[in-house]
Amino acid sequence: MPMSFGDKAAHVMKFMMALRNPRIASAMAAFGFSDADLQEGWALMNTVGRVKLDASGVGNDMSTLEKLDGWENRWFPIVAATLERRFPAVHAQVFKNLSQTEGPAVAVSVRTFIERFDQMAAGAGAYGAEGAQAKAVLEARGLTQTVLNDARALLESIGKVATVDASALQDPKAREKAENDLWGWYLEWSQIARTAVTQRVLLRQMGFLPTRRSKANDADDVDVDVDPTTGVITTPVTPAPNA
Repeated sequence: MPMSFGDKAAHVMKFMMALRNPRIASAMAAFGFSDADLQEGWALMNTVGRVKLDASGVGNDMSTLEKLDGWENRWFPIVAATLERRFPAVHAQVFKNLSQTEGPAVAVSVRTFIERFDQMAAGAGAYGAEGAQAKAVLEARGLTQTVLNDARALLESIGKVATVDASALQDPKAREKAENDLWGWYLEWSQIARTAVTQRVLLRQMGFLPTRRSKANDADDVDVDVDPTTGVITTPVTPAPNA
């Protein structure tokens, strides 16, 4: 059964979060993986980030993600309630296909909100004059540039992402291409990671091994194989010894 994009995105997010581990980053650097390659991955993820992700089971940087989740839990309801009553058209644009999330997906939801807020504040596109008015009201509610910059700093600590033209994702072919580009990035670097990284604990952190450990899988010298379609590393089953 083909993997859904949500499943693929969960694999990619876990892999990218693991790349922040200095041991993994150092091992990958020996094979040419640079900060520019990591930024490319985050940019590709941001491009398709408006697709609802099934991020269950994704590894994360708990400290940063918990702070982002707290930021989202505090400000999304305030902004939503304010805009829905006073600026319903603005509310519809800011929160289109956007809702509170948890886990790694919170980085995508907050980033999307920040981008839309900036567009709203500038009166870009259909926001018009109401965008600036809405910004002023939200500032009175406490959503100041300082508060917004707190969220930006948290996003920056997770990964550098690029702003994209959301209108391009309205085209199904463009969105399909963006998803394929992200998955291609993952397949390339996940294959290289199998050679670069040998410690099972690090392979597990990147999502290549099951999170549940067994005595049979504790040894670091067990061979692993990469599924050429999914990029997931699987461990061959060792036959039980004869009684």
